[in-house]
Amino acid sequence: MTADIEHTRVHANGIDFHVAVAGDPRGPSILCLHGFPEGWMSWRPVMHRMGEARIYAPDLRGYGETARPTGGYDVFTLTDDVRALIQELRLDRPLLVSHDWGGAIGWIFGHRYSDLIRKLVVVNCTHPRTLVRAALRGQDWQPFRIPWVVPFQMPWLPEAFLTTEVGSRLLRLSFTVREGRKGWMDLALLDEILARFREPEDLRGPIQYYREFARTLVLPALRERLEAVYATPVSIPVTVVWGEKDGALPERVARQSGRDAGCELDWRPLPGVGHFVDLEAPNELTVEIRRTLR
Repeated sequence: MTADIEHTRVHANGIDFHVAVAGDPRGPSILCLHGFPEGWMSWRPVMHRMGEARIYAPDLRGYGETARPTGGYDVFTLTDDVRALIQELRLDRPLLVSHDWGGAIGWIFGHRYSDLIRKLVVVNCTHPRTLVRAALRGQDWQPFRIPWVVPFQMPWLPEAFLTTEVGSRLLRLSFTVREGRKGWMDLALLDEILARFREPEDLRGPIQYYREFARTLVLPALRERLEAVYATPVSIPVTVVWGEKDGALPERVARQSGRDAGCELDWRPLPGVGHFVDLEAPNELTVEIRRTLR
């Protein structure tokens, strides 16, 4: 079944969000959180395949047609954004499906607001605490697998470079080089996603996610606040869908995420699939989301 996609605007947590909506209004509700640097469109293949569910896919803070405030890119505000979206959209304990940076928000949301969702699905995102520990200890070469994190801490230069002709090609390569099955990524959709990054301001918000998370780890008060969040275990069922050919986030590290989440994980590996599961393997991803709903 192919679902028609509608578009709406929602005022939540002090800013305006663009939200794409598709599927049966009587079906189970699913809220999807995209990764870096995608936007709502990365969920379009799943939305077209799941007409029996009501799927909500927002552009997160700073992305696309959602507001781009100067602040609020810390994980506390970002998870409050999700809480406010659930309230304003009047969703009754939706399934929360999250990928990449959206997955990091999903993990932390599970620690803070498990009571607002029925289950959490994380697609190729290591628990943030697990990932930071692996990076600091050099586990499985983790620091070298995500080399963009340090350059992203520089002000204005990363977004200025990535919107030049050379930078745009490099940004596209960052997707295609992480393809698990060559020729399977939806390149037309990828180009549509990347076309939204024309000016440095288009990428400032997305890169701020990295800057603010580093700031949270460095500043003692913010780090203590985050550790206090982690102290509350995730109390709803968690399914992890994992493209096993993810070169940036190794499965061996990611499988330790349950210890930091404080819960058991339903691990669902996708052999041969790379990091961008939503763009490369939407059929398999849809199967896993349906399975979680059942």
